[in-house]
Amino acid sequence: MFENVVEDANAVPILPEGIDPDALARSLPAPMVFVDLETTGGNALEDRITEIGVVEVGPHGIEQWSTLLDPAEPIPPFIQKLTGITNEMVRGQPAFDTLAQGLAERLHGKLFVAHNARFDYGFLKNEFRRAGICFQADVLCTVRLSRLLFPSAARHGLDALIARFGLAPQGRHRALADADLLWQFWQKLHTLYTPDLIGQAVQRVTKRSSQPPQLPDEAIDALPDSPGVYLFYGEGDTLLYVGKSVDVRARVRSHFSSDHQVAKDLRISQEIRRVEVRRTVGELGALLLESQLVKQLQPVHNRMLRRSASLYSWQLTQESDTPQLVSAKTVDFSGAESLYGTFSSRNGAERSLRALADEHRLCCAQLGLEKVAKGRPCFGYQVKRCDGVCVGEAPLADHTKRTREALATLQLDTWPYDGPIAIEEHGGDDVEYHVIDRWQYLGSVASRDALDALVDNMPAATGFDPDIYRLLGRRLAVSRNTEPAAPLVPGPLPAALPAVLPAVLPADPAVCATDETSVAAVPPRPPARRVAAPLTVLLLTRPAFRLSHVERPDAAPRKPRSVALLRRRQPRPEDPDQLRLPFDVR
Repeated sequence: MFENVVEDANAVPILPEGIDPDALARSLPAPMVFVDLETTGGNALEDRITEIGVVEVGPHGIEQWSTLLDPAEPIPPFIQKLTGITNEMVRGQPAFDTLAQGLAERLHGKLFVAHNARFDYGFLKNEFRRAGICFQADVLCTVRLSRLLFPSAARHGLDALIARFGLAPQGRHRALADADLLWQFWQKLHTLYTPDLIGQAVQRVTKRSSQPPQLPDEAIDALPDSPGVYLFYGEGDTLLYVGKSVDVRARVRSHFSSDHQVAKDLRISQEIRRVEVRRTVGELGALLLESQLVKQLQPVHNRMLRRSASLYSWQLTQESDTPQLVSAKTVDFSGAESLYGTFSSRNGAERSLRALADEHRLCCAQLGLEKVAKGRPCFGYQVKRCDGVCVGEAPLADHTKRTREALATLQLDTWPYDGPIAIEEHGGDDVEYHVIDRWQYLGSVASRDALDALVDNMPAATGFDPDIYRLLGRRLAVSRNTEPAAPLVPGPLPAALPAVLPAVLPADPAVCATDETSVAAVPPRPPARRVAAPLTVLLLTRPAFRLSHVERPDAAPRKPRSVALLRRRQPRPEDPDQLRLPFDVR
């Protein structure tokens, strides 16, 4: 791993201490700008820049540039005390938009380096936007770089770097002086590590800027950094993609990395026109909502999590020796016993069973995967991969036992509750209740009053959802050995405490997503790497049927006959001769 390389390199200096700054600048593979700003506050959307400092290094050597700016608003007293920049100092200085074009040209095409770069880059992007200029750059944060290169250090602020590396500040909390400290830090790194290793570290922490040109400049910056589901829309408001994250802004930005390592992200980047976000309280709510929206809306670029037209499973009852392939159209997967795996096609189910047969030396003829005459050997027996149950050389009971053991890795658990449940999820001061019934997600509400209303009008569970099963199956399995949860019925909540179910998340919550041919239950894995917060489960009771008074609809007024009908010609009187037979009856 890269961290190990860093620890080894940290032991022995690579380059001499007295490095030539000008020579280092000219040797850089690409020009860099070390930038620092002083502002009137910390909000990039509302506060303004009071000073800009830039140290530009590259093939041309080293160049420094700085200026004070008139923020057109008062500087708070504590900011004046911190930076030494007063209202009198900035009065009469140029406004940002008067020098925006020149500054954009100075920064264009260079690696943007700043300490806590999100702050400085965000302020500059907003100021450029107000000036009518779309500014984008590849961004290197020296805080992140320091954390990567010196993982054992406790602090990585600018004061910590000064103390640790003996940097020489020309001042503090002034733009050019702080920018120069970053350039000194960069020089110091080259006395500790090789250029190749520094290049690898820079590549890992650099944020590549490649926002799609069709999106407004502020579209991604305005996204929340909290859990939720995001939706990408294309031309004509066509839904392109639905995704989820615990940090929506960071996840959306990752789709548009300039190297586009994922072909799907490149296609989305070319087609996207709009981003929509639906917030959730936490990660579980985002996972559930994503699964629901993908199935309902069928986005163009979502292949996983879509509802399969057909769903199959292998069933091996206690009375049978051969597994039978059953369909969710005829068998209730949430309640049926002895089901193994879920598959979106017959071919996928047969491939899975054949793989188990090869692994456990099972007879494909006995499993129904090969058609051979009774008493004739299967193909596996002929190549010594079958113990011979097909020709009577091995007992059938032993083969059936080994078949059950092989299928156990795919066994489906029945719904462990007598009715629907609500899972309570907290995020800060917010709470959300996710209603699940028979491995199907029925919706979420934000309060217990709303939960009561949902219980009163709860829709029926219409089918087993394998994605919800994979997401919650293991987390709810422990409830069978836990104190029963408190029932929740319409009206005031009971005083009894709900059961708290400790649970372990899969290593990757995206385990819900599977390939298009098989959505089989995931076999048991080694112990998970991270433990999720306990689930709080409330048992819900569907209301009994009730009669309600329905107003009888008013009798519809009789429709008057049309004038055309009234004026219709009356039929002519019948002519007796028309009814006479063409021959005489004698």
